[in-house]
Amino acid sequence: MQQRKMIDIPLGTEVRTAVRAPIDGDYEFVQHIASSKCKPSAKESKVYKFRGELLPPCPKCGKRAVWKLVEYKFEIPPERNKTEYVLKVVRGDRPNVPYPSGTKKK
Repeated sequence: MQQRKMIDIPLGTEVRTAVRAPIDGDYEFVQHIASSKCKPSAKESKVYKFRGELLPPCPKCGKRAVWKLVEYKFEIPPERNKTEYVLKVVRGDRPNVPYPSGTKKK
C-alpha cells in the first residue's frame, strides 16, 4: 500500500478555544466567540500548537476565541524540543523526526 502524502486539513481551518488542534502548525487569532473590544497584539495573536493540544483562550482577556490554521509546521521549536510530550507522543508517531542530542531512542 502506498503511503499517503496529502494533508487533509486545509489552511484556513478555524478551531475554537478548548478544541484540540487538528494538525501541527501556526494558528492565528481570528475573533472572540462572544463580542469583545479586546484586540491581542501581533505577537500574542499567533501560537504554535502540536496536533492534539488544546487551543488557548484570547491571550489578552482570557475569553474564548476562534483560531485559524495559517501554516503547517512539522518541526519542533527549540524551547519545546526536550519535553516529555515531544519525546513520547510526537516522535513516537513520526519515527523520522530526529531525537535531541544526548538522548537515546527507546
